[in-house]
Amino acid sequence: MAEERVLITGGAGFIMSHVAERLAAMGKRVVLFDNVEEHALYAETTALINANPKVQFVRGDIRDKETVEGLVKEADVVYHFAALMGTSSRFRQEVRTVEVNIIGTLHVLQAALDAGVQYYVHPPRPLLTEWQTPYIISKIAQTQFTELFHRAYGLPTVGLLIANCYGPRERSVLNPNALRPKEGQKLVASAITAALKNEPIAVFGDGTQSSDFVFIDDVVDAILKCTAPSVVGKVLDIGTGIATPVNRVVELIIELTGSRSQIEHLPMRTGEVKIETKSEVTTAREVLGWEATTDLREGLAKTIPYYAQLLERAPSA
Repeated sequence: MAEERVLITGGAGFIMSHVAERLAAMGKRVVLFDNVEEHALYAETTALINANPKVQFVRGDIRDKETVEGLVKEADVVYHFAALMGTSSRFRQEVRTVEVNIIGTLHVLQAALDAGVQYYVHPPRPLLTEWQTPYIISKIAQTQFTELFHRAYGLPTVGLLIANCYGPRERSVLNPNALRPKEGQKLVASAITAALKNEPIAVFGDGTQSSDFVFIDDVVDAILKCTAPSVVGKVLDIGTGIATPVNRVVELIIELTGSRSQIEHLPMRTGEVKIETKSEVTTAREVLGWEATTDLREGLAKTIPYYAQLLERAPSA
């Protein structure tokens, strides 16, 4: 049997850096594709590339149609995770966000269709949301185009609607909001960093809004299980099925770090309203045989040492 070849767009990202390591351990041939304009490769990813000849990094942009076509035609499986991320980070970047998240995705979709890939895995966005931000709007369009390529053209798509994923390597700042710079922060990573430094921890809104927080190892397990015929055409929620208030997450972080930090409440982020989100976990359990096994306390305990080590290595001010 021929060796399976995997292309990962957005290979410098938090989630996909972990996926690449697991795929490499399974003996897959992996190509990581990323423009690394906003974030460099993780040290762990660079070490993987240097140590494993089956793992290759290609610097490039999904807006470059010819490069995308050349890479996709060599792949059996495409994980398309490249995007301009950040629910509140893309104000005053509307055109660029559309170019990357929509036009760039269309390049990958068309190339995957033309190449006859076995699976096209992507992280969609719910079609209904109360939030109005450039990122959310672009992700809705991206999701609908992907559905069109499956229904109209037969592209074997698999959608993984990943909840609020956290863990070692999550970047605390994706991209500052040009309107309100503090708004580009990721909750768990930024809260842990602040707690370890005994600094105020920013919480947007009153903190009673809640989300489904799922640990990176569980997410990677789901991603590796999803390339199966029974999953083609489906969109699966990947989360714990538990909605945890933001205040509770921060309180746990303060407790686990032994921090003297206090919560600093700020206005809700631009374009966002107070909501509760949690995954519907039944379908993933039935179709994938997957469910999250790491509770929030355990996941945070596994995550905190990574940021503690980063702070130890950081140069003194």
